[in-house]
Parts: sequence; C-alpha cells; structure tokens
Amino acid sequence: ETYGFQGVHVSIQAVLTLYAQGLLTGVVVDSGDGVTHIVPVYEGYALPHLIKRLDVAGRHITQYLIKLLLLRGYAFNRTADFETVRQLKERLCYVCYDHELEKKLALETTTVVQEYTLPDGRPIKVGAERFECAEALFNPGRIDVDSKGVAELIFDVIQSADMDCRPEFYKHIVLSGGSTMYPGLPSRLEKEITALYLEKVLKGDESGLARFKLRIEDPPRRKHMVYLGGAVLADIMKDKDSFWMSKAEYEEQGLRVLEKCF
Repeated sequence: ETYGFQGVHVSIQAVLTLYAQGLLTGVVVDSGDGVTHIVPVYEGYALPHLIKRLDVAGRHITQYLIKLLLLRGYAFNRTADFETVRQLKERLCYVCYDHELEKKLALETTTVVQEYTLPDGRPIKVGAERFECAEALFNPGRIDVDSKGVAELIFDVIQSADMDCRPEFYKHIVLSGGSTMYPGLPSRLEKEITALYLEKVLKGDESGLARFKLRIEDPPRRKHMVYLGGAVLADIMKDKDSFWMSKAEYEEQGLRVLEKCF
C-alpha cells in the first residue's frame, strides 16, 4: 500500500540463497545480526521440521568482543561504542583453525597482535580477542547460550534428514549472511564436521573418509546472497502472473492473497 508495487512474492531466505548459487538442494547456514538459522532445502523446498536455530550472531559476538576488550583494559560503552567495536570486529576478527594452537601462539608470540586506530585517533592493540570472539559460534556456552555450536547443529540437521538426501546436503553447505564473513570460517566448519562424521557415523574408522564428500560454499558476496537470489528469481519469473500476488488481487481479497505463496 505504501510503495504501490504492481506485484509481490514472499519467499524463504534460505531458498533465495541457493538460487543465487544456482542450486536447488543444500543446507544454508544463514547468520545475520540477531540469529543464526540452519535450513535444509530439497529441490527448492525448505524442510521446516529440520530447521535449527542458534541464538548467536553478529550482535552477540560484538557484545562478547566488548567484554573481552574490557578484560584487556579498553573500556568501551556497550551502547555508544557498539558501532565502533562492530567495525573493529569486521576489520580484524577471524575464526581460528585450531583453537588451542592459536591460544598458544597468542600467549607466546606477537603474531596475532594487530593495531587498530579508533575513530578518535587513539590506537589500540588487539591480540587473542581477534579469534576468541568468533569462537562463540562454535561454543555458545562462552556467552551463556545453552546450545550446541554451529558445526554440531549442521551435522545434526544433515543426519536427521533422509538417508538419500544426506550426501547431497554434505556436498552443498552454503554460507549466507554477514556473520559468515569471518576469514577461516569455512575451513573450521569443514574440520569440525569431518571430525563429527568420523566419530559418530564411521565410529573412528578413517578408511571411510575417502568416500565422504564435504563441500562448504563460501561465495564472496554472501553478505547480500538473499537479495541476489531474490533478484535472480524475480528476473526469471517476471512474466508469470500466477507467481505474483498482484495489486488488484490484494485489493479484492485482502490478506487471503498470501495463500498464493505458501
């Protein structure tokens, strides 16, 4: 009513992400600012009974980083400096491949220490906090969220699916959303999911790993993946009237017109 569009279609974010990647089947890890969702999609349809939700995303990681920097002696205001710390996070933070090794490096050497200049010109040094904050995705207990980590959730989602869908799901794990932009995230997920598969499915038999195909797709423009998928879909469907809820239908039926999409 406000914008006066001629037609509208409502779709699920995960499905649009896969369209942007040119896929119809896969598992989408969609992590934004407020929540992380893991959504399996088969032949263009999301499987709602398998969707998992993790209440750890960008905002929580930024708050955790503020807490870690406080322990280092840099006092940031939780609200006023939130934007500043968010920019610092986007610039410097990453996901480590081996947490114990990285911690040892941070304690014994200065390789992970980097300087960052705040907007007011003050330089600060950031060390282990660079990888510790993103660790909350894999270990939500760090920020008092009672849940499994993101790698375990992906594994659980795929293992709960039908036997014949699993190989396809493992081959197409697609990252989407701003909180998947951390360097090192895809390789860490690959390592953790492989370890879980080895432990829980193969029961430690490493010979079966040769047949296990795991691929994590991390397209460079994944921050705006959902929008790109929407643009692709809208372009393909622009001439199909049955796909769109038109303005005339809305004026005639009101909100009942939504049944067209769902």
